Parts: sequence; C-alpha cells; structure tokens
Amino acid sequence: MEADGPSPLPPATTGPWSPLLGRLRPWLPAPRLLWIALAAVGAVAVAFLGEGLGASSLLVLPILAAGTDLLFQRFRHPKLRAPDSAIATGLFLALLFPPMVPLAAAGAAAFGAIGLRHVLRARGRPWFNPAAVGLLLGALAFGLAPAWWGAVYEPGVIGAGAIVLLWNLPRWRVPAAFFGAFAGLSTLGRVLAFVGTGTSTPFNLPALAIVDPTVLFFGLLMVTEPRSAPADKRLGAVYGAAIALLAFGLAYAAPTLALPLALLGGNAIALGIRLRRIRPREWAAEESARSRAVAPSSPWKGGVHRWSTLRRLTAGLGVSLVIIVSAAAIPLPADGPPAISSGTGGPRPGAVPAVTLCLHDSPVVNHATLHSLHRALGPSVIIIYQRTTGIVVYYDPVHHQTVRETDLYQDFGYAEFDTHDARVPGCVA
Repeated sequence: MEADGPSPLPPATTGPWSPLLGRLRPWLPAPRLLWIALAAVGAVAVAFLGEGLGASSLLVLPILAAGTDLLFQRFRHPKLRAPDSAIATGLFLALLFPPMVPLAAAGAAAFGAIGLRHVLRARGRPWFNPAAVGLLLGALAFGLAPAWWGAVYEPGVIGAGAIVLLWNLPRWRVPAAFFGAFAGLSTLGRVLAFVGTGTSTPFNLPALAIVDPTVLFFGLLMVTEPRSAPADKRLGAVYGAAIALLAFGLAYAAPTLALPLALLGGNAIALGIRLRRIRPREWAAEESARSRAVAPSSPWKGGVHRWSTLRRLTAGLGVSLVIIVSAAAIPLPADGPPAISSGTGGPRPGAVPAVTLCLHDSPVVNHATLHSLHRALGPSVIIIYQRTTGIVVYYDPVHHQTVRETDLYQDFGYAEFDTHDARVPGCVA
C-alpha cells in the first residue's frame, strides 16, 4: 500500500544525516511517525492509570478509523493507500475521550470524523483537523466530554512531541507561535485580573497554565498534525498564534471544548487564506485533473472515481445520516459531565450530598484506585469517583473545601486552577 499522501514538506537535503533521512522518509512519512508516537504515548498512559483503563478504546478506535478510511478510498482511488492519517485520528480520539468511553458512541464519532475528512477537502488536504471534528461530534451528538487522559504522563508527551517536531523541523514556527502567544496571553490575563480586582495571583499559576499537560499535548501533537497544519512558513506562524488566541478566549465561554474549537477556528483561517491565493481558473484546472478519469461501473472493481461535488454531497449526507441515527440509538452517558460548560458556576447546590465530617475515603472505591487518586490529588478524602468519566468529588483538607473535579483525566491534580471545576457543598471537618 502507498503512504497516505506525500508529506507536504520536502526532506532535508544537506547535513550528515541526510542520506539516512532520505532512505527513511519514504517508509516513515509524517502521519505514520505521528501515529507511532501516539501509540507509545497511549501505552504509557494506560500503564500510568493502571487497571487497564483506556486499553480497549486505544485498540478499537484506530482499527475502526482505518477501516472507514479504506472504505472511502475504494470510492476515490485506483488502489488502496496505507491509512496512516486515519490511524492517527483514531488514536487521538482514544486518547482524548474518557478512557472508559462507550465504544459505540466513540466509534460513531470516529466514523464521522474520517468520513468528513474525505468529503471536506481542498487541493488534496482536509479542511479541518479530523480529531478535532471527532471531538466536536462526540460532544454534541453523544455527550462525550474530552478527558485528555493521554496527557497524564507529561514527560512522555514532551518526548513524543519533540520527535514528531524534529522529523518535520520546517514546521517549528507553528508550535513556537502557539506556545509563545498562549504564554503571553495567559500572563497578560493574570496581570489584567490583578489590575481589575486588586487580588494578587501567585506567580506559578500562569506557569502552570502554560505547561499544563493538556496544553502541551495539544500544542505539540494536535496543532502540528501534518495533514491539516499549513506548510507555508508565514502562514504557519499566523496559524499557531490564531489558535492560541482562540483557545485563550474560548476558555471563558466553552472551557470543555475550547481547545478543539480553537483548532477548528485556526483550520478555517488557514483554509480561507489558502483559497484566496488560488485563482479561479487554476482551481478549475486542478479539480478537472483530479476527476479526469471515468468511474467504472462498480466501485469494487478498481479504478478512479470522479469525486465530483454531487458525490461529495451524497457522501456527506450519508455520514450525517449515520451520525444522526447513532445519536438517536445510543443512549447518552448518565453520569457524564456536561459536554459544553461555561465558567465555574460557583457552588452547585445539590451536586454532592452534604457530609458533616470526612475522615475516610469512600469504601466503594478499591484500594488501587484510591492510591492512584491520592497520587494525582495529593492530600484528599475521596467522596465520589466515577471511573467511566473521570468525575471525582473530594475534600481538600489543605484548603478546607470540597471540589467536584469534572475531568480528572485532563487536569490530573490541577483542579484549583481549572475554569470548569467548582467548589461544592460537602465536608465540614
């Protein structure tokens, strides 16, 4: 099978390593290296969480995504290509949805993400990052809040991100612009908060926001995804900075989906800039060349299909129908956090039954899980834990407050710094 499209960046042609890189790149294109790195990150995260959390989705979703990609390829290409980008999308979704996500709902979101990746394309590349599309579909259609559990082991994320970036070094402007802009905006936000309220903020809070494992995973692995990130040098810097600006602003309006929505917004900006550079006559010539071959009588006999606007619309309607039917047939998770939340909301009356004294952890949570939770949260008394969603309610004896952590797998111990966790009525010790 062929690789899933050529890498948009030319390989290095100078330097002592150029002969070796020249031989490796045809066998290890950027999308393939990405999914190998994601698989390694996932294996480390499964071991870190323990109890086999996340293992099933880490195996099922990439296989389902690859099968969906091959199905669409039968209608578009004369011979099948290695579904490297689809495997990466499946791994992204497995690492971003909760580790015990219902596989039917997550599989439907993966199918929709891959299907729309084939339908919404320009000049041979997808309009939007497929993993971000899958996250949005999962949230809106199935109530699946992103958990980002693949980021629980920060050194693994940094190592995988560094390898992927070094393999595509000309793209360094994208993550550099993202992290630079995000750091500046986070610091500026803290300064403005101090000026406006007069409340001092510890210096480490902006730093924690910048090096949060979720932000590192997003900036190093998702923002730089090779098939949707722009290869143009000047556009890459604008792309990274725009995503940082959107992520910072959306955190106040829709914090649970701020990062994927920011990435989709950056994709839209980059797409608009690319399309403005193309002359209508040039665009028509390219589309004509892509669809010049005549489709055979049956798609299963091989050949190239004319991926016309009508065929794209038909495929898009089919994908949408599958998502709608799946959303109607698959029940929403009864104990999940809201897919879209805004602000802390302050105390949530009735969210946790009032407890007059908290001295011991909940007896229904096993010892191994309690050990993992205490390692993540520090000194705490566990009141409620839902392993399928990562929701945990615990009493913090240091700050004398009860906290409802809606995405433990994302924050992994940074509840007091998060915008969508909240103090709740609980323990009085």
